[in-house]
Amino acid sequence: MKPAGCLCKIDTLGRIVIPANVRKKYELSSGDSIEIFTQEDGIVLKKYNPACIFCGGMEEITNFNGKVICKKCVERLAEAVK
Repeated sequence: MKPAGCLCKIDTLGRIVIPANVRKKYELSSGDSIEIFTQEDGIVLKKYNPACIFCGGMEEITNFNGKVICKKCVERLAEAVK
């Protein structure tokens, strides 16, 4: 991990501001979702990119009962049920 070259303070509501240069570099826009991961020595923020729960693919995905699934896996499941 390398530092972003900035220092941010947490406000009284627990929020931080991600600097504009970092948002631009990682293509973050207002309304985007961020995943939060913890490590032994800190916290990692990552832009959320939905992926299929079965294969991890991110092409032609859809939401089914709150789960993300790709078209290929939908077809495989349909075949398995027949």
